[in-house]
Amino acid sequence: MTESIDFIYTEELYQIHPLATVVLTKPWKEVSQAEQELLARILTALKLSIDGVTIVHQPKLDLSVFAIKPEKVIYFGALPPGLSYYECIEAQGINLVASEELAKLLANDQARKMLWTALKQLFSP
Repeated sequence: MTESIDFIYTEELYQIHPLATVVLTKPWKEVSQAEQELLARILTALKLSIDGVTIVHQPKLDLSVFAIKPEKVIYFGALPPGLSYYECIEAQGINLVASEELAKLLANDQARKMLWTALKQLFSP
């Protein structure tokens, strides 16, 4: 009888990972259509969508405010001290890539290429 008890619960439990998070320095309603389209193209290239990420507005990047820590953050805005653009780094247990604001990326092909290189590293398995 005790042998069968050991095998009653045979399902695997799955760990649910938090969504990737995009941090913008301006509210979503102030993000232009062109900026939204650029963000959508970036996420699509990563096999994500606007609906498949968490988008957060923070005037300045503050990783300590997240109730549930995301595993991956893409930050668009002015750099806090100690960070540099287009590098995949770990900060406070969160993998992060920082980029210029979306508006500046629209006209800067070189910056978009550097961002893509960093994002491939951030989202590689």
